[in-house]
Amino acid sequence: MIFEWNGHAIHYQDEGSGPAIVLLHGLGGNTENWLHQRHFLSRTHRVLSLDMPGHGLSGGRTVAFADYPRAIAAMLDHAGVQQAVLCGLSKGARAGIAFAALHPERVSGMVIVNAFLHLEPADRAKRLSLYDLLLEKDGPQRWADRLLHLMAVEAYPAIVRGFHRSLERIDPLHIRRIFREQIDWDQRPDLADIACPVLVVKGSKDDFIPSYCPADILAGLRDGELTVMDAGHLPYLEAPAAFNRHLSAFLARIGTVSG
Repeated sequence: MIFEWNGHAIHYQDEGSGPAIVLLHGLGGNTENWLHQRHFLSRTHRVLSLDMPGHGLSGGRTVAFADYPRAIAAMLDHAGVQQAVLCGLSKGARAGIAFAALHPERVSGMVIVNAFLHLEPADRAKRLSLYDLLLEKDGPQRWADRLLHLMAVEAYPAIVRGFHRSLERIDPLHIRRIFREQIDWDQRPDLADIACPVLVVKGSKDDFIPSYCPADILAGLRDGELTVMDAGHLPYLEAPAAFNRHLSAFLARIGTVSG
């Protein structure tokens, strides 16, 4: 599905029927990242997976990260969906948090996968240095190698191949800008405006997201729970069956059951 939003063509996948769930990919990703979950959930749910502005098949590389929640709202309006569960990885989770804080009546539940809402100074400096590699000659390749190591997914050849292939499609300057916009935005105050149940998923092997981040998130929520998976930054790709079981249990707890 393609719709026009603020002069940009925005793409999303619309599959299945039933209670709506929205899948929000991470920085540099696209709707195909959620293929296992799309197939699994579409048996019993209406699954909307969005290519964020400037990602995948969506235009809008000039769109600021702070405006991503407006793109989520526009997609839901285009699809005719009033309320949904949101499931997002990292940057996608953060866009979902901002949307849920602005429109709590439209979010019935949320799954936050490996995300930070703020970073301590030393962690901030290390990650800024990592993304500054994108400005250097041959930097994107070195950035990719270091990021794969931090995310602890080097043992998954399909993930590594897909990540390196994505270097042909991404704009390094765009990726660096969006990351810097995220890192400059402390979203912890937004959590006070989120009324829905939230599942926080942390990969125990993920070194990209510091260990204090899940506690930061849970401390600000009214109804939050933590699941730690034996995985890195991409548990929905590393262990899709286990991830889907955790997702199903959460959906059952909040009253939207997946098969």
